[in-house]
Order: sequence, then C-alpha cells, then structure tokens
Amino acid sequence: MKIAIIGGGITGLVAGYRLLQIGHEVIIFEKEKELGGLLGSFKIEGKSLERVYHHIFRTDKYIINLIEELGLSKKLKWFNGSTAIYYDKKLYPFNGAVDLLKFKPLGMVNKLRLGLVKIYLEKEKKWQKFENVSACQWMKKWGGKRAYEIIWEPLLKGKFSDRYEDISMVWLWARIHTRGNSSEKGGEKLGYLTGGFGQITKEVGNRIKKMGGEIKLRSQISDVRSQLEDFDKVISSEQLKNIDYLGAVTVVFSSTQNLSKYYWHNINDVNSPFVAIIQHTNLVSKENYGGKHVYYLGTYLPQDHKYFKIDDKIIFKENFTYLKNIFPEFDKKQISEKKIFRFKTAQHIVKTNYQCQISNVKKDDKIINVNFANIYPEDRGINLAVREGEKVIDRLRLY
Repeated sequence: MKIAIIGGGITGLVAGYRLLQIGHEVIIFEKEKELGGLLGSFKIEGKSLERVYHHIFRTDKYIINLIEELGLSKKLKWFNGSTAIYYDKKLYPFNGAVDLLKFKPLGMVNKLRLGLVKIYLEKEKKWQKFENVSACQWMKKWGGKRAYEIIWEPLLKGKFSDRYEDISMVWLWARIHTRGNSSEKGGEKLGYLTGGFGQITKEVGNRIKKMGGEIKLRSQISDVRSQLEDFDKVISSEQLKNIDYLGAVTVVFSSTQNLSKYYWHNINDVNSPFVAIIQHTNLVSKENYGGKHVYYLGTYLPQDHKYFKIDDKIIFKENFTYLKNIFPEFDKKQISEKKIFRFKTAQHIVKTNYQCQISNVKKDDKIINVNFANIYPEDRGINLAVREGEKVIDRLRLY
C-alpha cells in the first residue's frame, strides 16, 4: 500500500521504518524543519541535546531493543538517579525510605501512610479500579490530607495546571507503578544515550531514506482528504480532536556553576514558574559538554498561557529570579548558553474514565491515529512512543 505518515516524531518514524520493512510505500510529512518532535535536538556547548529532558528505565524494552537494532547499544549508559523535593523554601533529598523518614514537613503517621500507599500502587496491577476516581480524591482519602497538600497536589498542579482536579487516579498509578518497578537493588537506574537520543531519530530517518521512503520537512497537512487523497492509508500523530492538551516550555542553559548534587528536583511550590529542575550533568558527565553543567527548567502550561506569546527575555528573567530563591548562590553571569523551547501540544489531559473517551474517537477507514493521547493506562514517554510505532503494523491489519 501507499501510506502517508503525518508527523516525524519517534512514533511516526518507527511506524514508517517498520512499514517499509514489509514492503509498503511510505512518505512522512513533518511540519517542522527537522525530525524528532518532543525528541528533537539542538546544540549546546557544541554537543547534541534533547529540547525536552529524557532518560529511560531498565524496563523500557521497546526503546532498548530499537537502540540495539540501530547499532547504538555501546552508547547506552546506565546511571544512578537522584531526586530532591523543594518545599517551603528548603530542598530535601527524596530517594527512598530513609529520606522519607527524615522528611521533616510530614509527621510519622503521614510518612507511614505515604510509604504504604506507594508500595501498594507499585504492586497493584489492576489499574481499572482507579478509572472513575480522581487522583485528588483518592490520594486525599488514602494518602492523607497533609501528604496530599505537600506532595501530590503540587505535582498535579505543576503537571496539569488548572485542570489538576480532573486527572484520573489511573495517571498517577501509572507514574508510581512504572517507576517503582524499574528500580533495582542499590536504587533507581536511569539510561541515557551518549551523544543524545537524537541519534535514534537520525539513524531511523537515514534507514527510511535508504529503503526508498520519503521524508518531507516543512510540510503541513491541514486537510487529509484533499491533500492525501492518493494514499491508501494515513498514519497520523496529530492531536485528537476530542482530547484536551497542555503545552510545555523548557528553559535549557549551560553554566560553570554546580548548583546541586541531585539530578531531578521536584519543585513543590505552586508559585514557581517551573515544576522541575533537571541537572542533566548530574546524570551524565559534564565532560560531555566541555566541562559545563547543563540544566533544564521545565513546566506544563495551558495553550493560551503568556509564555507562548511573550518575549524570551521575560521568561528567562522570571525563571532565573525564582531559581535564585532555591539556590541563592546562582549567578546568571556564569551562564554560557541558554535556550527556550515551546511545545503547544505536550501533555494530554487524562480525565476520569479516560478509556471511554479515547474509545469514542470516531473511527475512520483511512486514518489510523497514533497520537500519544492513545497511550493508556500508561503515561506517554519515549519507550511507549516507540511501542505505538511498532503496533502500527498490527493496527493496519485490522483495517
């Protein structure tokens, strides 16, 4: 068949690659000037880096298998993860049971409830029981009001903005369940590809071209029926019409300063302009970036938020001003390079009974949707994006 793929992110690329392998004719249409989508890369300190922070887990078999197939396994390195929480103007380590016991904002009873809830959600496999209850309701009831206010509510607000009360407990279950089951003795192991994950999109893109596939950049498809009428099938990663989405903004910078000993920092303060700080070079060596430390400040925002309209200078100012509240020694004069990236469609709103919502998406005999909003009950991520691309062949057989 002659197949069009709308979207040159990792899902569309993997789908195109697999379809070419079994003899179909494939053309990929990407509206941006480069491939990758949320896995797209840029240069910082002369090295390639993702515009959105990424790492993988030991259990991410789809992306690990693809890395091996592409001959990139030697570049996949595993590191010990480390996490901290910023709450009430203090930074607390939050890597396991010992850190939980030392976490002063919670009393012992609340710590016990929090620990038991985490263990339960890591072990529980029947996610369907959480479908018709919100994360807010469930966590308040079982985790306790105090733990909800300090831990879970800031997380939900930071991730989903003013829609946080709509979010299904299935979404939070998936986050805790997946991450908990990826840990090993000695702590959590996180994987990163030396030289960046952009090598995956580049290699898959090269293989697609070698097999006779075509990739058209800066190609916006606004009307599938008229623009792609000559194709037998269309694989689309465009956003689903009946699903609500949030955007994302990341501030990325390099600096001579080492601000923290942790890799991941959850910012549990609703007044912060970002929900997380990722000190990338606390996972991989700073020597990969000329001895500079590399940081991400990331947040999720409504698509009409001012950050999608205002000048970069204002975003830098607001983010760096707040960053100094967390790290008083932060000196923006030591910043070497800085970038801002905006994504209008970065996170779908996983409401209660979400399975019914995606099941009610109007079926089309020509169009197969592979948008990340279809990933359920898990949350979207690079591993599952690859999985969705792999599944296209099976879905094609059903049409």
